[in-house]
Amino acid sequence: MAYEYRGRDVDDAGPGGAARIRDAAIDLYGRNGFNHVTLKDIAAAAGVSAPLVIHHYGSTAGLRDACDRHIADQVNRMKTESVHRGRLPRSYVTELMQTQKHLLLYLFHAFAVGGEQTDRLFDQLVEDSLVYTAEGEALGLVHPSSDPRRRAVIMMLQSFGALLLHRQMKRHLGVDPIDGPSEDMGPYMAGVLEMYTHPVLNADVYRNLMDIDDTRTDDTHAGEPS
Repeated sequence: MAYEYRGRDVDDAGPGGAARIRDAAIDLYGRNGFNHVTLKDIAAAAGVSAPLVIHHYGSTAGLRDACDRHIADQVNRMKTESVHRGRLPRSYVTELMQTQKHLLLYLFHAFAVGGEQTDRLFDQLVEDSLVYTAEGEALGLVHPSSDPRRRAVIMMLQSFGALLLHRQMKRHLGVDPIDGPSEDMGPYMAGVLEMYTHPVLNADVYRNLMDIDDTRTDDTHAGEPS
């Protein structure tokens, strides 16, 4: 399910502009989480009055929606431009860490807190990935999938799931996408690329496993009324 409110991102970056308020909110939410930031905090960081925040966004929920939309737009733009340059998009986590760390921190808190707004954000990220991945297939950068949506969801889960397990990544790989510098992400990135370009299972094992799965599915439905 895509965002119903998706449209042109705010571009008023003047002294009291909506974009300035949105950017201040993304920064504060990313550093402090959603439960520890007030509209007054955001207004102060943006150098505006709290009523002006309400004027632009109507409510905290409206501001959060605008932040989510901006995050999704930035990720989509980054990945689309990567495909158009003729290279496979890298890990969401690594690419954001190297280019826009504040967006990555925002996503970390968004996925941690959950809720319907986070669901809509995740849904939009999936919808966008279907488009640029299809473009990658057309360019020969990506292998076709028997179920593109399923693959997109799983890749998103694997990429952003690493954020919630960042402490375990630090313990085992010595890198941390939340608290560490982007230049230290080499070991994680090497492992991700190896799994994407050198599959763990060979083709025969994959076919055998899929045959077993199909047989179990058929057995499960065999006793059901038609």
